[in-house]
Amino acid sequence: MQQETGQLDRPRRGRPRDATIDTRVLSAAVDELAEHGVGGFSVNRVAARAGVAKRGIYVRWPARDDLVLHALGTLAAGLVPPRTGSLRSDLMHLAPLVDAVFTEPRLSILARCMAELRRFPAMYAAFRRESVDRCAAAIEDALHDAVTRGEARADLDTDLAAGAFLGALLARHAFGGARQPLDDPAFHGRLVDFCVAAVQRVTAAPASPST
Repeated sequence: MQQETGQLDRPRRGRPRDATIDTRVLSAAVDELAEHGVGGFSVNRVAARAGVAKRGIYVRWPARDDLVLHALGTLAAGLVPPRTGSLRSDLMHLAPLVDAVFTEPRLSILARCMAELRRFPAMYAAFRRESVDRCAAAIEDALHDAVTRGEARADLDTDLAAGAFLGALLARHAFGGARQPLDDPAFHGRLVDFCVAAVQRVTAAPASPST
């Protein structure tokens, strides 16, 4: 009995799973998309870039499209409503994360893949949901929470407000040039203050005393 117990307690041999493989593969997949797009995406090249066996990739992502979509999803990773209890704090938290999505090479990868994926409707829909729409959804959820708290007016069009916030950040990247840093906390503060003022509840002015 003791011999059997000793055998059961003995640690199993074998190489422990490398926790960095997922990160390395996804980073390599993003690089592959940047160079070759969706049409030229090669799992073989991803494996070579990441320094892993192709079999290890297929264990994690059984289909090529799974890996493509997961890699694209990392470009907008972290964009979830922080729910700090304040619209200003939520937007100040999200603004630099959205800026990171719009910086190169992420922006070019997203634009290129969006154009290619229109030929594959199901894959394009998943890409929009996991990458592009995630930015708008995080902002819109923060605005919706503000409405629920009574911090923003009840009739607020949260979809339009989220689009305006994102549009201001995207326009800065598209037309700002080298005149000012794109990831600028001062600009974020001005934009957030403008948005908060635009969506806040309108309180009735106190009645003037009768004469």
